[in-house]
Amino acid sequence: MKRVFSILLIAFLLIFPVLSVQADDRPTYVFVDDGLLTADELSDLNTRAFMISLDRHVGVYYFYYSDVEDLPSYVEQFASEHVAEKNALVLGFNADYYYFLQIGSVAKEALPDSVCESTILDAYRAVKGDPKGKLLAYLNTTDEILKEYRDTHGFSDVFDVSGAYDLSDVPEEIARTAGGKPTLVDKEHLLTDSQAEALSQRLKEIGDAYRCDVVIVTVSTLGSKTSEAYADDFFDYNGYGYGAVPDENGVTRDGDGILLLLSMEDRDFAVSTSGSAIRAFTDYGIQTYLEPLFLPYLSSNDYSGGFTAFANGCDDLLKYASEGVPYDYRRVYVDGWTDSQLLSCNDRAESVANEYGVGIYFIENTAIGDVDAFLNDFIENRTFEDNSIVLVHGASRYSVKTSGAVAYAKFSGDAFTAVLRAVDPYLSAGDTKGAVTAYMDKCIEIVSDYGHVLTKGAISDEAKNNGNLRLKQLFEEHGVALYFLYDAEAADPEALAKSYLSDSVYESNAVVLGANRTGSAVAVKGGYAAEKFTGRRIAKLVKEVDPHLREGDLSGAVNAFAERSEKIITWRPVNYLTLAISVIAGLLFGMIPANGLKRQLTSVSKQTNAEAYMQPQSFMMTQNSNVLLGKNTSRTVHVVQSSSSSGGGGRSGGGGSSFHGGSSTHTSSSGGTHGGHSGKF
Repeated sequence: MKRVFSILLIAFLLIFPVLSVQADDRPTYVFVDDGLLTADELSDLNTRAFMISLDRHVGVYYFYYSDVEDLPSYVEQFASEHVAEKNALVLGFNADYYYFLQIGSVAKEALPDSVCESTILDAYRAVKGDPKGKLLAYLNTTDEILKEYRDTHGFSDVFDVSGAYDLSDVPEEIARTAGGKPTLVDKEHLLTDSQAEALSQRLKEIGDAYRCDVVIVTVSTLGSKTSEAYADDFFDYNGYGYGAVPDENGVTRDGDGILLLLSMEDRDFAVSTSGSAIRAFTDYGIQTYLEPLFLPYLSSNDYSGGFTAFANGCDDLLKYASEGVPYDYRRVYVDGWTDSQLLSCNDRAESVANEYGVGIYFIENTAIGDVDAFLNDFIENRTFEDNSIVLVHGASRYSVKTSGAVAYAKFSGDAFTAVLRAVDPYLSAGDTKGAVTAYMDKCIEIVSDYGHVLTKGAISDEAKNNGNLRLKQLFEEHGVALYFLYDAEAADPEALAKSYLSDSVYESNAVVLGANRTGSAVAVKGGYAAEKFTGRRIAKLVKEVDPHLREGDLSGAVNAFAERSEKIITWRPVNYLTLAISVIAGLLFGMIPANGLKRQLTSVSKQTNAEAYMQPQSFMMTQNSNVLLGKNTSRTVHVVQSSSSSGGGGRSGGGGSSFHGGSSTHTSSSGGTHGGHSGKF
């Protein structure tokens, strides 16, 4: 197997660099110790070798170390340190020799010495003057031989799945999936026998109920794989996936299931989803609902508690998916719509939530049977904001409901009716797109309207709009919300103001003036508002508003309310002692330097023209012109709201989240599609 290589080739190889290029946790396949190949060339070669490993399940490695003396021994050492696959071919060089090493039954049978010494080495030698080309010839020729071998012998001979994925030692007491696979593979023995048996039965019950395999696996190490790749491969090569039929090699692709992997060496975890589970376990659902349930237990080494929490979380998320609406970062969800359709609507809803603190939700799926029960559960568990309006359209009917004081106040009475009138014709006609657009348009119109002038009396639209703008400006400038509430038939203005304040006002500092035909009263909320609107000031406010009410002049009453409120809010008490001290200090610090400057001035007699004060020849003007200096200015109001005021983000995942709905996916080494997430615990 040893051969003395030509002096010319050895000299040529001496200029290869020692570089190792590794990307995305892939093994490195090409190692050299001189400087002819660039980093990009090495990256290309490693990528090609990695693709061969994925396609043929045989690693193809190359190294050149000029100072190695015992080459066969070093190749063995190299293989133990760098080779990740069960089957591999290693071609090693030092200054005098080359050496082929075949690892695994497939490599030994497909790539015997006779093939390596002739076909592979001949292809390598045939390329002259192109180091990258020589190595590509080695890789490509080996790939062709492995492809021919696989086509002749079949996949099962090429890739032995027994090793790291061996299930033969799983106890019989562990419950099996519908496909006969263990629901729990605890290679690290993190659970007692009784805990393992109970947990496996729970996983089986969930899987059978929702026709989705739910699996937990613990291992000591990931070897050369990432936790994501290990979890995906364990799922595929062991034949997991509800309803999936394994191929002749026992490999399944895209079966329905979810797998939690724990690797104890570096405390890695991965959640791998496949088939329908990709839709049920969205990125948002995994990272903001499922992981917060089980990771705290795992971090504190309570593995039984963590695995039980994982199982319960899977049960919850599968339940949501079975009802037609997966747990997701979406305020608008319509079954059958593409991600791009949903994204455009959700971006609009998110903008509204960020600006006004009210979530607008539209959910449609014929799988929703009990609309009211689903609606209540959705508001309780799946809205992001403290204030929201939610429309749920099920198999035969739809229902709309609000939650939170802000939403209740904005969508009360006529506003709520307006939403129903806007959406009903479209839903009745089966036009979901039109319904979503009409619903969003009407809700945004209502949410964005600053309707703090609320009257059941005669006031023009212009006067009402002007009043709302004035009250909104005062709120933005001073942080106190002002409400003008008029009901001509109200018996008690004070009761009217207090009732509205407790039921419908959401700002942390607010003043509500309740009024009827004959008079008014004020109710106050918040420490800052109470500090400003004392009893005496409220009495003066009422005294200025009431004459307008008795005359039926609601526009004048609103203006009087706004003007007096602004004076109250902006009024600052005068501290006469501080004023006196300031005046005296100003006189002292002003007069002293002024008198000093005055003494330095030369007195002159009064002149009629300015030029007369100039000394002759002291100033020479060569050019003059009239220039008008102008500047346009604008005033922008910066709104700073109290941190205690109601707004978006009552639950995790509120406005500004990086989630956009759905599940990101990738392709495993078997060719299956997987979703999921990985990290440390």
